[in-house]
Amino acid sequence: MPPYRLPMYRERPAVRCINFLCAVLLTMVLVAGIIMFVLWLSLRPHRPRFFLDDFTIPNLNRQSGAVNLPVRFNVDERNPNQKIGIHYGTIFGSVYYNDLLVASGPVVQPFYQQPKGDTPLAGELTASGPTPGDPAWQRFAGDAAAGSVALRLLLNSTVRFQVQMWDTREHHMKVDCEFGLRGDGTLQQGDKNKQCTLYF
Repeated sequence: MPPYRLPMYRERPAVRCINFLCAVLLTMVLVAGIIMFVLWLSLRPHRPRFFLDDFTIPNLNRQSGAVNLPVRFNVDERNPNQKIGIHYGTIFGSVYYNDLLVASGPVVQPFYQQPKGDTPLAGELTASGPTPGDPAWQRFAGDAAAGSVALRLLLNSTVRFQVQMWDTREHHMKVDCEFGLRGDGTLQQGDKNKQCTLYF
C-alpha cells in the first residue's frame, strides 16, 4: 500500500491579497507613527521663562501704612521655542506679604509672543494694605525698618502654543516670584533678574 500523503493546502488569491493589504497597512501605520514621533520631538513646546527685572513700592516705610501706595514691577518673559509662538490671555497680578494680600488686579492685556521672543511685562497695582490696624503691621513695619521686606508676586493667566496654523488647547499658568525689598521700597540687588518659578 502506498504511503498516505496529506493534501497540499493552496492559499486562495483573495486571502493572499488580504494578507498583503494588511501588511502594507501595518507598515504605513508604523511609518506614520515614527514620523509623528519625530515631529513631536522637534516641535515639542518648551515652557516660557520669567525673570523679575524690577519691583518698587515707593514710601514703603511710611508710618501710616501701605494703603494706596503704587506697586510697580517689570518681569521679563522669554519664549525659548524656535518655531512655536505663545498666545497669552489677560495676566492678573497679586502681591503677598506672607499670607497677607498687598495688591491685586489685571496687569497685562492679552498678547502674542513670537518664537524666540523676549517681552517685558510692566505692571502697576495699588496697595490695599497692610495698615496699622492689621495684625501683620508690626512685623511688616519692623521688616521695613530693618531694610528687608520679603514679598511674593504671583502672575496668573492662560496660554496657548501655536505652531504655524495649529493651536494647542489652553493651559493655566502661574508664575511665582519671591524677592525682597529694601526699606525704601526698592528691589534688593540680589533679586534683580531672578528667575521666577513657573507652574502649569
